[in-house]
Amino acid sequence: MTNRSLRQNGIRADRSTWLSYRPVSRPTLRGHLKVIEQGTLATLYSDGASQHIHLKPPELGNPRLEYVPLPASPIAIAILIITLVVAAIGLPLWTVTRGDLDLWWLWVVPPILVIAAIILGRPTPLRIFDLGLELPLPLWKRLVGSRRLYGYDEIVNLYPRLYYVSGALLSPFAASAGTVEHLGLGIEFRGGKETVLTFTPSVPQFARGEDEGYRLVAQELREAFDALGRPWVMEVSRYSDEDVERMKRAAVKPLMPFFVISMAFFSPVAIIPLLYVGLTTWGGTLTASSLAVIVILGIAPMVSMLLISWRRSVRRHRYLREISKFQEWKRSAKSSTV
Repeated sequence: MTNRSLRQNGIRADRSTWLSYRPVSRPTLRGHLKVIEQGTLATLYSDGASQHIHLKPPELGNPRLEYVPLPASPIAIAILIITLVVAAIGLPLWTVTRGDLDLWWLWVVPPILVIAAIILGRPTPLRIFDLGLELPLPLWKRLVGSRRLYGYDEIVNLYPRLYYVSGALLSPFAASAGTVEHLGLGIEFRGGKETVLTFTPSVPQFARGEDEGYRLVAQELREAFDALGRPWVMEVSRYSDEDVERMKRAAVKPLMPFFVISMAFFSPVAIIPLLYVGLTTWGGTLTASSLAVIVILGIAPMVSMLLISWRRSVRRHRYLREISKFQEWKRSAKSSTV
């Protein structure tokens, strides 16, 4: 990556004993962007005041770029805020109305669990080297000793891949339309392991598009692979133009009709009261078991709709993955013949 490209992204290269990069204006990427050149690594904070030098793993060659994701996903922060608000309001009300603190843990434990999940899920940076990469891993995977360093010779396929923005799959309205997907990089390793490199959007995006982080990482990886004389995609199924068009048509279809999603999503609000009224009208007694049956029957349509949407979403992403790999293979084959 040249100094010119760095300046175009709002970063000034300041040559001294160590190379350090400091932002001239607001960085193009949220969070921390770490740019590596000539074996040194400088951290870009909002004030541009801090610098860290990391040693490279010798078997992976010289470092090229480091991308630092957000420490927690937006959906995790939203859930934390909700649990804190519920605890701050619910615990005093419970104390006033009930006059005791016997069940205080019902209000305190959920925020603690969410905070613990955020800590265990905090990822490490993605580091790109000349001969390999270090995958970002959450803390819980590092604690169990999951592997982080991979050489490029262990990668079978590398290709653009769509993934759902945090928590979007839980929204059937958004997931059905397919407009809450973001562009990342899919990696398939020898032995069958797969992973997706995700990137924090620089700006709120409500349609598919690539982020500045994706662009920089993809550029560095493409340059590293070109230097080794190998394409991104090594193994791919061949498809005719008709097959590609068929998969595209299947991928753009809504997962479920909007009317069905709406009915299933709001069915608990209608079914549970109706079942309760029917039980009490016909002389039934509301017990713990009967209440459980009512709740299960009430949420059954919504749960079924979510499962069907998830299965169809998996199929959609399989089509998109195959199309992306095939198109990347065609691009590499075309460029090699030029």
